[in-house]
Amino acid sequence: MSKLSLSVLAGFLSTLAAENAKRNLIYSPVSIELMMGLVYMAAGGKTAQEFRNVFKLPENKSHVVESYRPVFAGLRSRPKVHILQMVNRIYVNHKYRLVPEFNQVVQKGFKAKAKLIYLDDPVRASLMVNSWISKRTRGVIRHIVSPNDLDPDISAFLVNAIYFKGQWQHDFAADQTHLADFHVSEDKIIQVEMMTLSASLFCAYLADLDAKVIELNYLNSTLSMRIFLPNRIGGLRKVEEKTGLLNYRLQKNDVNVKLPKFKIESSAQLRGIFEKLGIRDVFKPSADLNGLVLDSGAKIDKIVQKAFLKVDERGTKASAATGVLIRRKKSIDNLKPPPMEFVADHPFSYVIHDRDAIYFQGHIVEPQW
Repeated sequence: MSKLSLSVLAGFLSTLAAENAKRNLIYSPVSIELMMGLVYMAAGGKTAQEFRNVFKLPENKSHVVESYRPVFAGLRSRPKVHILQMVNRIYVNHKYRLVPEFNQVVQKGFKAKAKLIYLDDPVRASLMVNSWISKRTRGVIRHIVSPNDLDPDISAFLVNAIYFKGQWQHDFAADQTHLADFHVSEDKIIQVEMMTLSASLFCAYLADLDAKVIELNYLNSTLSMRIFLPNRIGGLRKVEEKTGLLNYRLQKNDVNVKLPKFKIESSAQLRGIFEKLGIRDVFKPSADLNGLVLDSGAKIDKIVQKAFLKVDERGTKASAATGVLIRRKKSIDNLKPPPMEFVADHPFSYVIHDRDAIYFQGHIVEPQW
């Protein structure tokens, strides 16, 4: 798999974070990368050349297909205690004719397909799209487009939905969760449900960011959540301006964690992301989509992503050590560093990743449950 989500998209997060500084944020870099690959498979001529210029994609598209196959193989091989579901589809106005081979190619490499849709009735069309999304995400995501998003003049649009539910390696005990203050800003405090955990975790103090970081692993998985907590209430911007957050080396140490329960569902129009990254021709009437349709004049009008994430104590087994603060023993353990106190009672950023990809990234400025 390419490192687009780790390099090109990393810089975009800074802009996205600034635009959503006062709102909880979630987006999926790996989904954006996959959608980019999917559009590239449909593109020809100058439109395809723009993708190659901006993202250094190979001219041989079969190499692109092969590079994404491990991502979906990884999704299928996840343990049953985890749900990581990603669905993609291109909807094409019924007035165009699909290239027969297109679906064979993208089904193989992207587990996606193009489907003709009648847009004369936007209400009916949106119901059809939302029904498909709901079915494919087991009812977790029920709504991705509205009738206002669709009209008969649209040529084609892409939808992507991704959600994740995992089981922690180290348990948060529900009976330790308590109400606590969360400082949204210097002058705004809300009450949240604060979870508690004491465990040996990979962590680090990041002097250059004036922050600290911990890594929470998921059970029997290469997936983990890395949480960056500024030392100051107003320090989130400095953290999010930094690229390469996964490059920091972490070491294991005892950590006392306080983390609010939260869930976040967000819908994003990704056309703006593509344009800021340098992909513009595919959205113009002059676009060449000869890999997707047999007719001229078609263009991509919208790219919509919806992501869902829920963080709580559930799905974990009981643990006698959970909820017990780690203290220094008066013994040889004095040679160990003291436990890190990681109290997430003000805005923080997070990344859910494995060795190959970043699945979710964003920040929590006002936890909601």
